[in-house]
Amino acid sequence: MTRISAYRLRHAAQVYGREPAAALGFDKILEAVGVAPDVLADANGRVDLQREAAALETACDALQDPTFAARAGLASPGAKTLLAYLAQASDNVGQVFRFAQRFYALEDPDLSFELDGDEHHPTICLKSDIIGAHQFPRHREFLVFGLLKRTEQIAGPGFGQMSVLLECDDTDHCATLAELAGCEVSSAQKASGIQLPEDGFDFPIATSDAALRDHLLKHGEERLSQMPKSRTGMSAKVIELVRSRLPGNLPSGDEVAEELCVTRRTLTRKLSEEGTNFKSLVETARCDLAKRLLLGTDSIAQVAFLLDFADQAAFSVAFKRWTGATPAVFRKSKL
Repeated sequence: MTRISAYRLRHAAQVYGREPAAALGFDKILEAVGVAPDVLADANGRVDLQREAAALETACDALQDPTFAARAGLASPGAKTLLAYLAQASDNVGQVFRFAQRFYALEDPDLSFELDGDEHHPTICLKSDIIGAHQFPRHREFLVFGLLKRTEQIAGPGFGQMSVLLECDDTDHCATLAELAGCEVSSAQKASGIQLPEDGFDFPIATSDAALRDHLLKHGEERLSQMPKSRTGMSAKVIELVRSRLPGNLPSGDEVAEELCVTRRTLTRKLSEEGTNFKSLVETARCDLAKRLLLGTDSIAQVAFLLDFADQAAFSVAFKRWTGATPAVFRKSKL
């Protein structure tokens, strides 16, 4: 898995350190998820996305406060990255997010933006091929509320009211987050992200600078051209292979190892080094596909069959463990 800058984790550690209930040091949290604490003191420090996500989840557990991750996102300072400077030089908010689609891989190759809705009612959703929102829900809230905060910073005053979309089915938790953020937070959504105000894409950026933008775009394209054409992490390879077999018979760990030309022990070791395991990646692939199938015309029994479950009951138990809702409740909430 591609390693990303530790700046987000460094910010979360700073917010955590101000928590009155923080009895467990953040260094212990990092050690628990396999991250060397000294990465926070290194301006060029890098971590795996999965370990960043696990650290946010563990911090919430240590504080016994599921809102910590969202609060840390809302406390995000202005970023000092190429994409942040490019956003400030953009003509309007729509251009900001189109540049984000193009260049966010420079900051985090395992996350991406998807523009949903139409030009008049735009929605920005976060996507990942490596971890699903059901796997690390608090981490996804950290990212989404950070996106909300950074959009407010870039757009400036007068932009209008935004709202947050979460896949979380806990309405009480979402209501608490709504109070913290001062905006509507909708639960049980098909993806996590933010809803911009009507015609939000057309809102002008006060700091627009065409000359600077052209210079940054050229620099960004040069950096993109130097990036590897594809991820070589074992996690990405496993996810891709499992998805290629679904719907259908689920491959075993031994079969995946053989197809990837490694021993099962090597597969287990490499996945552990990337902060994950075979079972977790299989569940991620199954859960993501289950959500898409449930939004179609297939019956729940058919979805269970397509995902290689023994029966509908076994699928329902697994789906509720992944998402907190039964397949029937999930499907009804999306209609």
